[in-house]
Amino acid sequence: MGKNKRLPNDIVLAALQLVRGQARRKAEYKRQVDEIILGSGADKAEAIQQLETQRDVQIMRAIDAAADEIGADIQSATVRAALQKAIALNCKDCRTWTYERLEVPGISRIEFYRRRRKYLENVAQRVGIG
Repeated sequence: MGKNKRLPNDIVLAALQLVRGQARRKAEYKRQVDEIILGSGADKAEAIQQLETQRDVQIMRAIDAAADEIGADIQSATVRAALQKAIALNCKDCRTWTYERLEVPGISRIEFYRRRRKYLENVAQRVGIG
């Protein structure tokens, strides 16, 4: 994808829905890992390795990796962390967590939403829908 090319809105919205399902995906993954660890199966390492190949787990890992890349070009760790948290909250519920309610020092409204879209496009590409 070129520098100025944007993904279509429907793909970005699909990525947003995947991001919104991340909490459920993480809870299910934790439940399955706990089940494997506490279970009586002989080969727990193989069971966890098989769990890692599931599509939901791959989506979960892709979203986490894309989230870690938010603000990678920002030198200040506190600003980067604030931006990552703000984008996560905005993606979770964009009507409640608008830019105006979030405190992101040094990031304008336009820049915030540009970075949010870039994050969602990154998620779409990592997941394979964009």
